[in-house]
Amino acid sequence: MEKEASQLEKDHVHSVYEKIAPHFHDARYKAWPKVQQFLSDQEPGNLIADIGCGNGKYLHINSQTYKLGCDYCFPLVESARNDGHEVMVCHSLCLPYRNECFDAVLSIAGKFCTLAISVGQNFKG
Repeated sequence: MEKEASQLEKDHVHSVYEKIAPHFHDARYKAWPKVQQFLSDQEPGNLIADIGCGNGKYLHINSQTYKLGCDYCFPLVESARNDGHEVMVCHSLCLPYRNECFDAVLSIAGKFCTLAISVGQNFKG
């Protein structure tokens, strides 16, 4: 079952983002107001992760904080990196960060196909 789910995710999520990445940057540039407010409300010096950052459209908000972005789609990560953001390629279900190292974590419109996420799970890490 896990292997089938992983293949479905690859075929219907990852491959789609790889194909649309060249146009994604031009179409996805405006921050959602509540996300922008959340980031603006963060304390100076806070460390924030954007998991599934795509082209990094949220990584420029609130220059008083430190932000790290990651995404599975290499072309989108390259786009964010070209805009000067700290980003890396990795799967959102296998993050290379220590537990509880972030003050805040974003995961906007994430696609978690292969793992059931329980409500209330601590995502601080």
